[in-house]
Amino acid sequence: MTKQNVLLILWIIYGFIFISAVDAILYFIIHLIYFSFVLMGMSFTLMMVWVPIITFVLYVLTTMYLLYNISTKSNNQGIYLTKFPKKWAIGLGIISFALSPLTNKLSGFFSEKYISNLEMDMTDFYSFYGWFYIGFGVSQILIVISLFIFFIIKLKSTNFS
Repeated sequence: MTKQNVLLILWIIYGFIFISAVDAILYFIIHLIYFSFVLMGMSFTLMMVWVPIITFVLYVLTTMYLLYNISTKSNNQGIYLTKFPKKWAIGLGIISFALSPLTNKLSGFFSEKYISNLEMDMTDFYSFYGWFYIGFGVSQILIVISLFIFFIIKLKSTNFS
């Protein structure tokens, strides 16, 4: 395998790690929002509407920010980018692999300590949790579809000389 092909594979893996890290950060932030809503006493019926909307808005804003601010400048040879960010890959890998389990642990701890003390119908809680995770899934799918359409249009408008 040539050095250029190894670099291409590393960049593909880096892309997956980068997206996983961004998703883990958003997952953590949205859980913090959910925790704060519960502590403020917001009903699960209201959260069933607001949390998926906030999730979608955060995913859209993050995607727009990244599209406009990510630097794609690198020494290149055709499609091969030669300047590989090793430190960023390691840091994002740590975030990607550590933050999601940490968030899940905090969510379990929060539910155990605070949700059990609230006077509520557990059906509302379970309904909310369904909508909570639907918000993540729908947001991710819509972002991927939007990015695909955006870059297909960009590809058609690009002139290859």
